[in-house]
Amino acid sequence: MSKSIMIVICDFLLLSLLSLANFDKPQIDEKKEAEQKLSLEQKSFADSQMLDLLKMSLDAERDRRISMDSDVAKLEKIAEENKKLAQRQKKILDARENELKLLAKTKSDLETEREQILKKSGELQSRVNQAEKRNQRLQEEIISASSKLEKSANERIALEKKIGDMKEIDSASRMKLEAVQNELRQNKERLEQLQTESESLKSENKAIEAEKQALATRLEVASTKTQIYEENIKRYQALVDIEKTEKAKIREHAETLAVGVNQLAEQQQKLNSNVKDLRPKTSSEIFEFVKSRFVKVVFAYTRRGIFGKSESFIELRALPIEIAGKIWVVFDASETVIAPSPHQYYPPDTLSVSVQGKAFRFQPASIQSIAEDPRLLAIEVPKEFIDKEKIEPLVRPENFFAYSDCVVINPSKFYYGQIPFRADFKNPTYAKLDVGLIQSVFGEFAPASGDIVMTRSGNIIGTMIDGSLALIFKTITPLDTLALGKNYTEQSASAFVKINSEKLKKLPLSLK
Repeated sequence: MSKSIMIVICDFLLLSLLSLANFDKPQIDEKKEAEQKLSLEQKSFADSQMLDLLKMSLDAERDRRISMDSDVAKLEKIAEENKKLAQRQKKILDARENELKLLAKTKSDLETEREQILKKSGELQSRVNQAEKRNQRLQEEIISASSKLEKSANERIALEKKIGDMKEIDSASRMKLEAVQNELRQNKERLEQLQTESESLKSENKAIEAEKQALATRLEVASTKTQIYEENIKRYQALVDIEKTEKAKIREHAETLAVGVNQLAEQQQKLNSNVKDLRPKTSSEIFEFVKSRFVKVVFAYTRRGIFGKSESFIELRALPIEIAGKIWVVFDASETVIAPSPHQYYPPDTLSVSVQGKAFRFQPASIQSIAEDPRLLAIEVPKEFIDKEKIEPLVRPENFFAYSDCVVINPSKFYYGQIPFRADFKNPTYAKLDVGLIQSVFGEFAPASGDIVMTRSGNIIGTMIDGSLALIFKTITPLDTLALGKNYTEQSASAFVKINSEKLKKLPLSLK
């Protein structure tokens, strides 16, 4: 019960007692008895009212106490739940702090490993550069030997012109012949020195091959040069023997020698051209080689919207490729409006495609998806367009893996980089790229779907499917055809995308 109610009740009781108290002497009178009886009745009524008021006050106080007890119990329960929640939050925060510490440690480990890989890659590149310098010096010495051989051939031609004088001055001819023999001997010694240097270079290349297989081709070239020089030495020795045994027939000797020298010069020129062709090109050389061959593929389509039909364009770059007598342009479908999709497909209202060169263009009647990988689209290019644009289509190499690295070119931004790659033993029509060892040459380059993959000799390998997987253009087999232009329909586009999407679902998980 509140203090104010208690004070009111006490005051009321006090006033009641004062009103009922009689401080006069008692008089035995009937009138007074009647008044006393009336006052007693009033007192009992007041007492009953007071009891009712006290009962109501006690009930109200009891209800308030019960309400306060229930509120206290609820507050205690809420406090207990908040305490448990705080404990759980603390455990979660502790776990997250541990995860952050683990991630920080993992990041530092990865940074350390990356620095080690970059350092090792730099060391390998320096060793490759040294080997290339040695090969260049060897080639210069070969050119010097070739010039000496040409000089010897000129002297033999001069001898042929003086055959009449040689008959009269046989001693002078003999001296010149001995001089030629001495020169041949010197050339033989020089060739032996070159052979020795080639053997040392071969052994060094074998050591480098264990770290980088790209030098294997250069080692084979050096070995081939050595064998050719050995055959040339044997041929010269045979010619010298013929001159010693048949002095009386010096004209025939001179003619035979001249023919042999000319053949040797021709073979030497062929050898130099072959050596030049076998040298792997740099990524910059390959980019300059293919940059002018790109054509544009433009998709024009319309869609219905709230404000009517809207017309849109998508522009891609692609390279003409010659495969099995046909010329194709192959590009990634993900940036077009007919790409395979696992979701609901909404075809455009109209669709047309044009292939544009520098001065000419044509509109294909259809476009094909590729059975080798449905994420790629192909358009057959007529030969007339190639002839008008004076474009030389790219061709496939005889050996896709003749080099251990390749050059990847981004058609949209013209970024390119040199990346090691290898065959995929599970999927022979694909190749794996070691993107962690990328040697970027131009721009902040990272391989992506649609990039062009080239060999170090300038031939095309294929197209990137994702950031580390490339499809090899061994063949191009059309999977489905979509009509374009006037013959295009939304139903045919939906069927085209559905077939490609189902083909994509059937690919192994490692290729998705």
